[in-house]
Amino acid sequence: MVSPKGYLGDLLREAGGIVPMVIRRRNSRRYVPWLQYLAIVGRRVVETVGSMLHALFPRRIHAVTQEGFVIKVLSFILAHNLNLLAQQMLG
Repeated sequence: MVSPKGYLGDLLREAGGIVPMVIRRRNSRRYVPWLQYLAIVGRRVVETVGSMLHALFPRRIHAVTQEGFVIKVLSFILAHNLNLLAQQMLG
């Protein structure tokens, strides 16, 4: 358990070498402007890709097994990547 004054990110960093990029408020003690900029830019990229993938997905994914669901999701991701590659090659 993390102490009340502790930070879960510190625990992640020590235990697994994971460095979270948290977007903080300006009055936070751990606010570092250049790290905030990197976190915001990274988050923008992740959300853009997520919304592009969401646009390719149908309203429902019908799968009987977990493996079938994974195959369908991976095929949508592959289709997204191929679409981006084709757009890059054409224009």
